[in-house]
Amino acid sequence: MRIEGTIRHPVRDEQCEYCVVISITNERGEKVARQVVGVGALQPGEQHKYTFSVDLMPSSRPGRRT
Repeated sequence: MRIEGTIRHPVRDEQCEYCVVISITNERGEKVARQVVGVGALQPGEQHKYTFSVDLMPSSRPGRRT
């Protein structure tokens, strides 16, 4: 899964702060994890692009180390 987007500061006289929040729930709707990944600031008229991706990788078998 990959999501790309852009946030833009509305033209005003003050900077604006933002944060990236990731929330993961299981199939029953129970929250598994929540984390604030980053905090930044935008100056008036400025924009930032972001990309979010989720990758699946095989895990090693439990109890077996290589």
